[in-house]
Amino acid sequence: MEKLHEQLLHTTLRIETFDKNDNPLSIGTGFLLERPLSDDNHRLYLVSNKHVLIGPDKIIIKFNKKINGIPNYGDTIAFSIEGINAAVVGHPNPAVDIAVLDCTGLFISFSEKIYFKYVNYGMLSDFQEPELSVAENVHFVGYPDGRYDQANNLPLIRTGMISSHPKLDFNGLPQFIIDAQVFPGSSGSPVFIDLTYENFRNGVIAVGGANKIKLLGIIAMTMIRNNRLQAVPTGTLFQTEEVLGLGIVFKATAIKDLIDSMPIS
Repeated sequence: MEKLHEQLLHTTLRIETFDKNDNPLSIGTGFLLERPLSDDNHRLYLVSNKHVLIGPDKIIIKFNKKINGIPNYGDTIAFSIEGINAAVVGHPNPAVDIAVLDCTGLFISFSEKIYFKYVNYGMLSDFQEPELSVAENVHFVGYPDGRYDQANNLPLIRTGMISSHPKLDFNGLPQFIIDAQVFPGSSGSPVFIDLTYENFRNGVIAVGGANKIKLLGIIAMTMIRNNRLQAVPTGTLFQTEEVLGLGIVFKATAIKDLIDSMPIS
């Protein structure tokens, strides 16, 4: 049985984007999020950034095939999704770089053939957790600079530390800062924290209860040396700017607000 952190690898997807002439544009990251419905059904969304999902005419995402309920690593199936501009919904605040694509139909049709995991609403942080504070460790999953385990079709998990106070909105937006090397391709990476571990590290031992893995948000930007905040364009190399190793994360609360505002068709 996969450990929880191993399961997080299967929540993310490498997003290849193309223009109307099938010319490749960029590589980004997205992750799967479940929205529960009152009738015991649910919808599944691909969550990423506006600068990843809005603009391309087509995206390609790839899964490991599922054999007897487990992933058959390296045996992949790719899906081409066209006309996404008509289906992608971006956060109404132009300064909040979050976009989602409803992919429920795809997962219903191919749930027995592809292996995937998703983040459920119960994992979304509301930023009221008493354990959550500055200087805590986080993990983010994605495809930095396009790098990943191609043989097994798996992303990379990397680590960072919360730099700005997470319960406050950095510069007045629903975001906070992490101390981590955020490169092109990291755009759209989900950021997780294990509050169980942080409690242990801080000398608080919780007996029993669920493992408190929380989704804190989504990476969208990096900070460069001249103190400008710049979205991480997934195809851009910072040849003349020095990346400071500070990543901007839009909060899970903003993701939830966006999805909750979307009608259920």
